[in-house]
Amino acid sequence: MSLLKTGRPSINKVKAFQQLKDKQDIMKMNINVAKSFHKEIKRYALENDITITELIHKSLQDYMKK
Repeated sequence: MSLLKTGRPSINKVKAFQQLKDKQDIMKMNINVAKSFHKEIKRYALENDITITELIHKSLQDYMKK
């Protein structure tokens, strides 16, 4: 028996939609990255229980504060 569950929406989607609801002016942004780098980003976000959006948002804020 698998430990994976197939409920929708997923917890991460719920968090993402909540963030969208909390903010009024949201813009979508697209970037191109290597497949291997995307896997690294995905793995890091999963291991730290955050969405990729949250990871990138925080990373960009930290970078711009330098």
